[in-house]
Amino acid sequence: MKSASLILHILMVGSVCFIPSSMQLQADIHNEDIHDEKQDTTAQPECTQKYNEHCNKPNDDESEMFRRGHLKPFGSHRPPDVIVEELKYMISPQDFYMNYVVKHIPVVLKGSVKHWPAYTKWTDEYLNKTYGNVSFLMETKNDDKQNIPPGMKLSEFLDSYQKVNRYLVDEVYPDMRKDVILPLALRCEEISSYFFVSYFWMSNGGTSSRIHIDTDENLLCVIHGHKSVILVSPEYSNYLYADDSLVLGVSDIDPQSVDMEKFPRVKNVRYQLANVEEGDIVYIPNMWWHQVVSRSERQQAIALWWKSKPFWREQGRTSIPNKAKEHIKDDPHRKYSYAKALEDYEQWVQDVSGGIPRIKCKSQESFMKDYHFETDKIPDAPVTRGDGGDLEEAMEAGENVQIKQGDSIDAKITPTRGCDFDRFNPKSPCHYKPCFEDDELLECVKYMLGYCDAFEDRGCVIQLPHVMNKKSKEELKQIKEMKGDFKK
Repeated sequence: MKSASLILHILMVGSVCFIPSSMQLQADIHNEDIHDEKQDTTAQPECTQKYNEHCNKPNDDESEMFRRGHLKPFGSHRPPDVIVEELKYMISPQDFYMNYVVKHIPVVLKGSVKHWPAYTKWTDEYLNKTYGNVSFLMETKNDDKQNIPPGMKLSEFLDSYQKVNRYLVDEVYPDMRKDVILPLALRCEEISSYFFVSYFWMSNGGTSSRIHIDTDENLLCVIHGHKSVILVSPEYSNYLYADDSLVLGVSDIDPQSVDMEKFPRVKNVRYQLANVEEGDIVYIPNMWWHQVVSRSERQQAIALWWKSKPFWREQGRTSIPNKAKEHIKDDPHRKYSYAKALEDYEQWVQDVSGGIPRIKCKSQESFMKDYHFETDKIPDAPVTRGDGGDLEEAMEAGENVQIKQGDSIDAKITPTRGCDFDRFNPKSPCHYKPCFEDDELLECVKYMLGYCDAFEDRGCVIQLPHVMNKKSKEELKQIKEMKGDFKK
């Protein structure tokens, strides 16, 4: 049975509201504006990590930001400070943890979900056939917490989700986990031992979350669809009216139509924008305000939350209480300020991030003894691959490799004697006996140089630099002066 805190957490992170058709165009225009003005947001390092009231551009005065942002989607008052960093590859747990998590730096891992079985398998037909009788929790797209629809079987949802005001938000069904590859960035016991919960999201799109925070670290993995995520540092909590919300951690500001008259401090909010395309993963730091907007198209995503931070017990145990007491002494009215608590937390994270010890990830350790290395120290030691050239390609293709031999050559290429040159060219070094015996011989190098002067061959690029490496100046002189056997 879920605890009350977990249920509240789910309600908070699951908040969405329907984007009416009149607002959809406005949202699209807003997104275009962001991209159009991206060139104007050249890096200002002192402005991207923490709030500075002097960071606004000179022409972004209050009247201009009011004009651009009043009754417009959240973020319209100014362009984003930065587009969240995008990596074209998955990273190691240590890289992810030390360079992003402990520093609260958002990041997008491009295409990482496209390797999941779920990416190709989770069609409506497959889900209906495999999990149609499984019941899932539902929510309304207009964020009506007073009239949350009852759970329903997945088959019923799939029959109606394209037409009705609801979407699926529930824990990943245990059997579905077999189609989800745990991101490499999380495969470390210092992270995985703090796993909290995983959730499956599915809708026909056109939704926008409330501006909210999660108390846990979050990897939002987009299987299908597209999401734009606006991320705001906790240091701007006061400007998001965190203390005035009906539910702490969920802003009362309407993200689709920001009332700048009612919430004038919003103009001070600076933010980052993450473009999360199909197959991408975005890291959302814990306690960071964020809004997730989905396009009007089929959406599937999995959110992986884990507890933060393991280093709490090792670093700065007293830094938050001491700092908080100082602020209370200076301003007694901030004693019960949630915004101030969030600001202090983020400042503490930044203060201690440089001293966080490197995570060990012992479960990732592998020893040389478990792998094959070429060696002359052990009789009949296994031969590794990598120098076989055409031979290895043929072996991989399952071909029976047999090279036509010249009259002067009574040998054939074996798995221990590869050749990167074109073995179907009778002039190739593959058929020159000295090269076949030992490609380090000076006669072989001389032949290769003559051959490469006459033919374009990949071996001239791949193998020739290797055999010439470490030759002495005297040997190179001998090669130049000797009579070569190559004849075109």
